[in-house]
Amino acid sequence: MISIIIPTLDEEVYIARLLDHLLYAIQGRAAEIILVDGGSQDRTLLIAEHYPISILKSNAPGRAVQMNMGARQAKGEILYFVHA
Repeated sequence: MISIIIPTLDEEVYIARLLDHLLYAIQGRAAEIILVDGGSQDRTLLIAEHYPISILKSNAPGRAVQMNMGARQAKGEILYFVHA
């Protein structure tokens, strides 16, 4: 299984297109998508909530913190980090 981890911060412009692409790419495969938000002030989370993914909210800002948080929650043997 592969875990796709996406650290986000104010990505409303790109997140829907990215999630559409990833969900299409993983159809029929053992995979999960984990979005870890670093405190977005835009509509990133509102958009992401319409997708069948896991959404985590990081208490501390910083891409590395978000990536580590996603890695800890991941169930996959392979971790794939994608930046929106």
